[in-house]
Amino acid sequence: MRVLGLALALCVAVAAGCGDGGSPLPAPTPPPFSNPTEVSSADGVLSATLTVEPAMQTIAGEDVTFLALYDGMYMPPVLRVQPGDSIQLKLRNYGYLSTNVHYHGLNVTPMEKGDDVFLDIPVGITFQYDFPIPLSHPQGLFWYHPHFDPLLNTQIAGGMSGGVIIGDILAPFPQLANIPQRVMLLKDLKTTDDDFPELDPDPSGPTTRTINGLFQPQLTMQPGRLEFWRIGNIGSNIFYQLTLDGVPFNIIAQDGNLQNQVTTTDTLLLPPGKRLEVLVYGPGPGSYSLQAADFDTGPDGDQYPGQLMATVVSQGSMVAPIPLPTTFPPLRDLRQGPITGERTITFADTANPNQFTIDGKPYSPDCVDTFVTLGDIEEWTIVNTAEEQHVFHIHQLDFQVVEMNGEPQPFVGYQDTVDLPAATDKPSTVKVIIPFDDPVIVGKFVYHCHIIQHEDQGMMASIYVIDPAAPPPVLPPLCQPKEG
Repeated sequence: MRVLGLALALCVAVAAGCGDGGSPLPAPTPPPFSNPTEVSSADGVLSATLTVEPAMQTIAGEDVTFLALYDGMYMPPVLRVQPGDSIQLKLRNYGYLSTNVHYHGLNVTPMEKGDDVFLDIPVGITFQYDFPIPLSHPQGLFWYHPHFDPLLNTQIAGGMSGGVIIGDILAPFPQLANIPQRVMLLKDLKTTDDDFPELDPDPSGPTTRTINGLFQPQLTMQPGRLEFWRIGNIGSNIFYQLTLDGVPFNIIAQDGNLQNQVTTTDTLLLPPGKRLEVLVYGPGPGSYSLQAADFDTGPDGDQYPGQLMATVVSQGSMVAPIPLPTTFPPLRDLRQGPITGERTITFADTANPNQFTIDGKPYSPDCVDTFVTLGDIEEWTIVNTAEEQHVFHIHQLDFQVVEMNGEPQPFVGYQDTVDLPAATDKPSTVKVIIPFDDPVIVGKFVYHCHIIQHEDQGMMASIYVIDPAAPPPVLPPLCQPKEG
């Protein structure tokens, strides 16, 4: 009995099973990589319905009972539109919490029926979104997710997020017209002992990471063939630091903005909310690991282990490589234009581990932290006093990073999300230039830490862009620093 018990214990411990004669069971076959499903616009309109509803899905071999997903899918459809289209999206809330939809990265109106994050869509209510995508809108990868404060962590970490693709970012490069295109949307999931998503998951500790809802899929490439990968971190809290066994990533866009040049790196860092669009050559024949590294956000921050994200198998005959593009459409370097104002914005932890602030204030929906006049171009110095990384994101527009910890940054393009390094012996600083010159952004929206648990716990501020040529609006009061 002791021998039999030891044998059974060994089988369980190695999770390999014991077949006839004690031979190990074969390893499970990895799922093949596939792009998410898509819903595309037609005749200038994206007409779609998303239903928030409970569902059961199998994630990494575990049957998980989700309290609310879009259309019952852990990876809902990618919304594909063109500049100049209108998004007419009907949201039906059959979940269990109030919600709304934020169209992350889109340069669209923040007003009602647009990207209005102050909207409350209660349970049982259907709401019709209806807003235009400007003809001049940047083309690339964006995403959608709930932004009903303070329930973001529960809903996004619970699986409610999906991708948006605008236009054809490869159009300036006709030589790339027919290369394979992959969409890689990264999510992670923490579950309770009874297989429900954790309602307010802590970023620290183990978590199951997926690509398009697939756990450790296998992706097949051909040696030498150039592919286009759209990679987006559409999860709630964790960073992805990706490598592919030394295979280089050639970045051509970030946060839905085509760069002015290729930047090549062996490592991609995607904080929460970040998107990178890259060109990758099929490596020599063999098997390669797309790996997310262990990550530590700082002494007062979060630590979580890495994970194999996918296996890339390169096979077949070598093809002649297509050269990388060398000529890009020109971009305006905001350092060359007039700066109309400067601000310092401070991200900070507090003595309460569940309270975070911007400029000494936790978020309040009843006031406005920052007023800006349409047409202004401002330089913001974003200070992080915490001994952990934070992530700056602003809605409705993009910015240019010009300096990090005093080091000038080369101009390659614009973005809407940037990592704020942890403070060490002194606070860290990131300097950005933000153009408030697009009339579509007039109104009230927010900027915040995109580590969603931090946002839910106060690290968000509101901003109001005023059009001086329009009738004066009735403005909310200016937020005041917290007493004490």
